[in-house]
Amino acid sequence: MKGTGIRRLAVPSAVSLCVACVYFACVVVICRSALNERPLRVGSEQSVLEDEYLWKHTSRIDKEAENDTETRWSANVTLGRLPGWPTEFPSDLDAYRTRVMSSPWINATEKHQAEIAPWVWHHRGQADNLQSQIDSGSREALTEMARLGIVPRASSLANAAFVVLIRNRELHAFLATMRQLEDRFNRRFHYPYVFLNDEPFTDEFMHAVAANTHSNVTFARIPHDHWSVPEFVNEEQAHRAREQMAARGVVYGGSLSYRHMCRFNSGFFYKHPVLQNVDWYWRVEPGVDFYCDLDYDPFAFMRDSGKKYSFVIALRELAETVPTLWDHTLQFMLERNITSNWMSYFVSRSGEYNLCHFWSNFEIASLGWLRSPEYAEYFTYLDHAQGFFMERWGDAPVHSLAAGMLLQRDEVHFFDDIGYRHDAFARCPALGSLAHTRCRCPDEPNFDTSPGSCLPRWKQLKEAEWTHRDTREALRLVRERRLFATGVEPPIAVERRRWYDFFGAF
Repeated sequence: MKGTGIRRLAVPSAVSLCVACVYFACVVVICRSALNERPLRVGSEQSVLEDEYLWKHTSRIDKEAENDTETRWSANVTLGRLPGWPTEFPSDLDAYRTRVMSSPWINATEKHQAEIAPWVWHHRGQADNLQSQIDSGSREALTEMARLGIVPRASSLANAAFVVLIRNRELHAFLATMRQLEDRFNRRFHYPYVFLNDEPFTDEFMHAVAANTHSNVTFARIPHDHWSVPEFVNEEQAHRAREQMAARGVVYGGSLSYRHMCRFNSGFFYKHPVLQNVDWYWRVEPGVDFYCDLDYDPFAFMRDSGKKYSFVIALRELAETVPTLWDHTLQFMLERNITSNWMSYFVSRSGEYNLCHFWSNFEIASLGWLRSPEYAEYFTYLDHAQGFFMERWGDAPVHSLAAGMLLQRDEVHFFDDIGYRHDAFARCPALGSLAHTRCRCPDEPNFDTSPGSCLPRWKQLKEAEWTHRDTREALRLVRERRLFATGVEPPIAVERRRWYDFFGAF
């Protein structure tokens, strides 16, 4: 009887265990299904768990996006033309473009607008559409906005846009970035996006992007003049220069397209016809991460506080990509008699460029400053020096040195409360700070405190007048050191350099 009792007790225990296992398996299947099929709908509040899932599992999100694009792209996406732009074109668009480029025009803007018009598309987002109806007194629109989780537009928005230079193949990398940017910031402000490409955007790309935001989105091709080798550059010599840099293992040393990109971001993107009525831009690249919630408007902050340029990461450039950029910059300052109150940020004790610059893959800045005659003159000077093609000048040091020359120290801002990652470089607000409480930062080193960061130098920088004499002396030292490197330095320069090096050690 005792043994029988044991068997009777064991039978219900085994059944209970089986039932529990089946129940647990069902819960797992349901949860995985919910994660896989949840819509990527911006404007909705996310739990901490969802947010952690996003930045830790972006590769999985990319894969799911690739497998389930058809469903998401069908969500209320209508592409049309920009108001005031041409709407009808001939069937042979390549012939049309060639004809436009060879015809005389009153100015470059009109020519470029006519050239790219067939490849410019616009999607009016639900936020803008519903807001217009609300402004007209529609209560139904307000109800629909609440149903969709769209925050009503603030009245103090700046005239600004996100600017994204991107290729069609980078779609899925950007969708993960866009999701973070929308959830962290733009779901509350609905700033528009402007996408630029040297090739026509595919329908696949445009529908996918437009379906993932409630904001307005514009897609445009880049004019040929903005993405080509200018006539004053010897293409054969430029080709040899690329081959030599590639042979030395310089990053992107052999790439022509990378040079087009750097030149475009240095001197042309702000001239693009679709940006002519925009005052501020936030540059965004595919595949970057945003770690912190922003409950204020950086555009409005820049506008209202008199800032013209901003950054989140400061680091050193690769010396082999800009061997003569500093020489040309000093020569430009000397010829224009330009002074500054913080140019010393970029100068080593020996007068050389210390290679510090603000990383331009993230920058929020004034388009009015970039369109100024002073900046235009600097870019034209550099362009004709041919360093974008004979060397590999990047837009980051160009923007940074231009800011050092043409802006005051208090017109440049470091966004300490924006957590950000590009490639292997990530930074977050300091642990324990108020800004850090709004962030979900990865457990990895903060580049702000890395030996390669120029941020400590920025924080310690004190305003000091940089005069015409300082420019002349720095240029002389640079040229003497170059002569020394080639073995033809005059004796008096050797002695002077020895004393500079001796006192520079103190």
